This record gives sequence, C-alpha cells and structure tokens, in this order.
Amino acid sequence: MDRITRAAICLICLALPIVASAQVDVLTNRNDLERTGANLKETVLTPANVNTGQFGMLFKRIVDDQVYSQPLLVTNVKIAGGWHDVVYVATVNNSVYAFDANDATATVPFWHVNFGTPANLHDANFGCTDINGNMGIIGTPVVNAKKTTLYVVALSKAGGGFSQRLHALDLATGADLPNSPAIIRAPGFDPLLQNQRPALVLSGGNVFIGYASHCDKDPYHGFLLGYDEASLKQVGVFNTSPGGKEASIWQSGQAPSVDDKGNIYLITGNGSWNGTTQFSESFIKLDPHLHLLDWFTPTNHFQLDKDDNDLNSSGAILIPGTHLVIGGGKEGVLYSIDTEHFGHLGDEHAVQHFPATSSHLHSMVYWKSARNGAVLYLWGQRDRARAYRFNGAKFDETPFMIRLDKNDGHPGAMLSLSANGNKGGILWAAIHATGDSWNESRPGILHAYDADDINHELWNSLQNPGRDDCNNYSKMAPPTIANGKVYLASFGTENVGTGQLCVYGLLPNGPPPDAPTDVRAASKGRFVEVAWTPVPAATTYSVESTQGGATHRVASGLTRPEFTESAAETGTVQYVVIAVNANGQSIRSAIASATVQGAATRHTMKMN
Repeated sequence: MDRITRAAICLICLALPIVASAQVDVLTNRNDLERTGANLKETVLTPANVNTGQFGMLFKRIVDDQVYSQPLLVTNVKIAGGWHDVVYVATVNNSVYAFDANDATATVPFWHVNFGTPANLHDANFGCTDINGNMGIIGTPVVNAKKTTLYVVALSKAGGGFSQRLHALDLATGADLPNSPAIIRAPGFDPLLQNQRPALVLSGGNVFIGYASHCDKDPYHGFLLGYDEASLKQVGVFNTSPGGKEASIWQSGQAPSVDDKGNIYLITGNGSWNGTTQFSESFIKLDPHLHLLDWFTPTNHFQLDKDDNDLNSSGAILIPGTHLVIGGGKEGVLYSIDTEHFGHLGDEHAVQHFPATSSHLHSMVYWKSARNGAVLYLWGQRDRARAYRFNGAKFDETPFMIRLDKNDGHPGAMLSLSANGNKGGILWAAIHATGDSWNESRPGILHAYDADDINHELWNSLQNPGRDDCNNYSKMAPPTIANGKVYLASFGTENVGTGQLCVYGLLPNGPPPDAPTDVRAASKGRFVEVAWTPVPAATTYSVESTQGGATHRVASGLTRPEFTESAAETGTVQYVVIAVNANGQSIRSAIASATVQGAATRHTMKMN
C-alpha cells in the first residue's frame, strides 16, 4: 500500500463517527422530573466496593464562594478540542465553573464565568443569617436535553440597584447565547427580596424559575415564572399570593416536579390564603402554561402559618407509576395527594397523611428495591434516618428501618440514591457532622448506607478524614452520583467566602489499562486531528505532542478516542496517547506523526 493510499485511509478513519459508551447525565436537580433523587443506572459503585479500602476522594476543586446548588454532570461534551465529561458548579459569588468530571490533574476549569457583584446579606435588614454572605446564585441550574445549554439565574447589584437575570450559557464555552441574559420582572417582584431558591425546571420548551424569600422579609411572593428556552421571552407568571403576601416556593432548593403531560407540582410555605387566589401552605398543580389546575390545603393551615411551620420544606415528589404526589414540611407530617383529585381544603381529601419524622422534613428519596419493594427514605431535622415501605397505594405508617444515630441540628440530611435498577442500592446522606447549620457553616460528613439495610453503614467521609474530608456542609445540596463517581458541594473551610467541589470514586486496585493502539495523526488545514483505537478498560485518555524537542501534554480527560488541536508551526509533530482509568495510566502508545506546512504560529488547544 503506497503512502498516498495509507494517508487517505487515515483521513477516512479520522472522519468516522465515534460511538460513545452509554453514560448517565444529571442535567436537572434530583436526577429526574419526578424528583425521586435516584440514579438507577449506576453499575460501578456497589455496596461491595464502597468502603474505606476501595472508595475515597479522588480530587477536590476550589471555587470562589459557597455552593448551595447541586452539581450537574454532562457527559461527552465537545469542549477544548475533544470530548469530555464535565461537571458544572455555581456559587453565591455569581460564578459558574465547568470542570473536567474525571481528570484529577485538570485543576483549572475549562471555563469560569462571573456575572458581576452579587447581592449580599447586608444589602437589606434581613434579620437572620440562613444565608450568611453573598447570595448571587442559589438555585441549581438546569441543562437542556440536547446538552448544548445551561440555564442559571444570577442576582447582581450595580449602580445602587439590584437585578436578577436568566442566563443561557453555551456548555462548551460559558458564553451567553443569543437573547441571553433576560432581566426577570413581574408585578410585585422585588429582585433583592425574592430568593431564587428552588432549582430551575426545563420542560416543554420552557424554563421555569421559582422564588422564595430571604428570612421571610416582606414584601415577597411565591412566584413561578416561565421563559421560552430559545428566545428567553417570558411566557407565564404564577403568583401564589396576589393581593396578599408571602406563600413562597422554597422546597429546600428542590425543583418543582413535572408529570408526563407537562403539568407542574409545587408546595408553598407560610403566607396569605383565601382558597381562590392566595394559596399558602398548599400543594399546587399547574398546567404547562402556569394556569392553576388543582390544589390541596391541610386543615390546620392557619396554625401552620402562625407557627412558621412551612408545609414545603421538602418539595413535591411524584411517585413513578402512580397518580400520587407526596411532600412534607416543618411539622414532619408526610402528605400523599391524588394528582387527579387534590380535593382542595381539608385533610380528609389527602390519600394519606401521618407524622413521618419528629421535626422538619427537608429531603426524601424513592426507590423500588428487589429485596424490600418500594421504599421512601428520609432523615429529618433532629431525628433518625427512616425508611417507609410503599404498597403501590399507601405507605406503611410505621417505618421498617430506623437508624440508631440521631441528628440534632438543622436541616437534617440531603439524600441521594444510586442503584443498578432494583439492586445494589446505596443511600447517600450529606449532613453536618456536628452542631446546627441554620445560621453558620458547620463541618460536614457524607455517609453511604446499604439501601436495603440502612443500619449497615458502608463508608463515610470522616473515617479517613485526611483523604476524604470535604470540609463544611453545603446546606441543602444533595450529592450527585453517576458513572462511578460522587460529586459533593461544600461551603469550603470558612464560615463565609469559601467553597469546594469534592469528587469521590474507586481508588486504584489493579493494573492500569493497556496502551492505545493504531494511533493516527493527520494535518487538515490549520488543524491536526489525532485518533486511535478505543481501549476497553480505559475511562479517559491523555495526549502528548512533541515538536522541536519540546513535549507538551495537550489534552487529558478525553472520553472519546479523538482530539483536535490548532496546527503547529511548519514541520513534523509527534503524538502519543495514554489510556487512563481508576488504576492509573498506561504506558505511552507508539508515536504517530503529522507534517504541517504553512501553518500559523502554534496555538495549542491545551486542556487546563
């Protein structure tokens, strides 16, 4: 075969599409629109390998302030010359970061954008420190299904005023897309006093943005605002208390849930109630255009309001395969409501209600286990972790599992669950290790329990603190679990002004992968394309180039066997590829060379 034919074949190989292995994305708060909090496609982490000997912190990323939002994971993003898994993190300093989700050596983000000076606790007399510093980005962003755009809301101050803006960011660059940002406005909407606390929702081509308050400081309302995902034009406004006040959509940061018809479910807190237009302490069902379809209000709603016992401290969860929506509040009572008939005022209209925990209920997850059947897990404030069986219609009102250790402070644990279908379940619980997190940052701890027996602790982050401690607890941010890794937000090392992302996974325990083979490099105009045969045991790849005696690592964390960089100076460039997995790096591959003619000055697209 002559050199021309061989080169033509190489170019054809470089042009062939690469089929990515199936990976799990976490594009929205609590994994799905039902808000179950469960990833049922986790095949790497199991109760057998999550232990101090095999599992621990892989790396940590420092960010510019506290992280209240749940980290989001997007796999196979085409970014910086190759394909990468990317984790997106937002801070109260109005920053968004895009980090490589796998590569421990990639300490610098792919990109970091900032939306200007954030509002601060001291910009109004809020009267409490439930958020004790900056409050720029609080709610968890959302990513579209095409994996092109991240939507996030930032609260900024400039020129003595305040504004909230919806940004649509390019996932690969962090740049604002056309029509972004959009200023958020509505009758009665005060951008400083309205706290964008619940996670954003993306459904039916619209982004939905919910609002609560800071420290119940009036005037505020519970808003749900809709914006077209492309034009960012406002398409709907729902106010929970027009002509009244309050009735926030808080939900401890949980997003409203959405059914298969696009109907939206949320729960409100204390405020005005009249049963016609004002709906504090209520379950609410809206159509995709934000028109009220149905509602339920407990019998004791006036007492709940008087005692500041918000009904909505946990948020609404849709039970898959049923017509039930559940939720609970500061009283610790769990309500189950028929989504086809809310019944309006009175406990008698609920399918079920019972005291599920002794105090505030902030987080729940639902899983159908092969061993125990359908189970609801919760760990309330100043209480023990509990698990309740579900028979398809109702919950057993006596928990069938209760952990012995008790939490003695606000707000209780933020829960997530990973499993391979109905087996291998792990209940992940992020909580403060000591004290109370209501008004200050406290040391945190991440627990992993066998979901089929929650009294069997598999691992926690303080068993080997020198390796695994993620420092201060990120209040109300659930951990994100996918593809063999756990992504945990942190308030960092100080009471205010610091933040972290901690990434956990399996530790080295075996041989590294084989070296890549059939490495090919070809010059195409001002670019050089490199490709190779996939290595079955590899999770990522690194690429090194050599020209003029100088060697550079030009890419790492690649999830697909291809990479493109801007062409080097005229001459021959040599490339080697290294395969990487949890056990380490392979030896370097054989060298592939490309000859560049007439290129501009070298501008290598290095991975940070």
